[in-house]
Amino acid sequence: MTKRPIFSCVVPVKGDRPFFKEAIASLEVQGMGDGLEVIVQDGDVEPDAGQSDALNKGFAKAKGEWLFWLNADDVLLPGALKKVLDRINKIDRINWIAGDTVYIDESGKVLEVRRDARWRPWFGKHLSAWTGGPSAFFRRELWEKRGGFDTSLNYVMDIDLWTRWAKAGERFAALGDYVWGFREHGGSKTTGSKNLADYRAERACLMSKHGIKHESFWRNLTRGASIFDGSWFRRKRDSRLFSGRSWQDVVR
Repeated sequence: MTKRPIFSCVVPVKGDRPFFKEAIASLEVQGMGDGLEVIVQDGDVEPDAGQSDALNKGFAKAKGEWLFWLNADDVLLPGALKKVLDRINKIDRINWIAGDTVYIDESGKVLEVRRDARWRPWFGKHLSAWTGGPSAFFRRELWEKRGGFDTSLNYVMDIDLWTRWAKAGERFAALGDYVWGFREHGGSKTTGSKNLADYRAERACLMSKHGIKHESFWRNLTRGASIFDGSWFRRKRDSRLFSGRSWQDVVR
């Protein structure tokens, strides 16, 4: 690679990887050529202490100006990187861009969509800053300045990262489009009652760490705001529009 790529994507893998080829293919068809560097951080080759550690190691190797990651069972939606690049070129010195999420099943069919990537003025104060993990794209300098993942976290390392950045005064620009396909399946880390209980326990500890109280109240207020600004209705509309279709058809 003769010049620095625009994007570097880290794909952490370990053990069974039934959806890995589809994940990589979704990156290859982005049409970025040398503008995209893909780093497969293989825990079976280079041992790690969990996903957070694997991502930290992968990003330490990255050469791109903009960084993001993709789980080995997920996909990047068609044209996602060109949409992000277009936004980068339109906003002067933005450091952090967040897109929206499509939930898919094992076969790649759409279950529903989420339009979570919205900046609310109370982020960093009453709420953890939220955007789906691989739906976020950030400059290398932001990662280096604000720090990477807490390796003690197994489920909410992305929420912790966003919240730390938000509390430091960083704000993301909402892309307003779908970029990430999150796959729900039996082997997913966040699927199943035991994992859900562990997730909730870890999240509760995280909220305490960041001094965030009465989060359920503020989340309900956020949901109300999504009705007011129309994003809730757009989510329902798009869920009906794309439900049962291939993730490759989610193009707006």
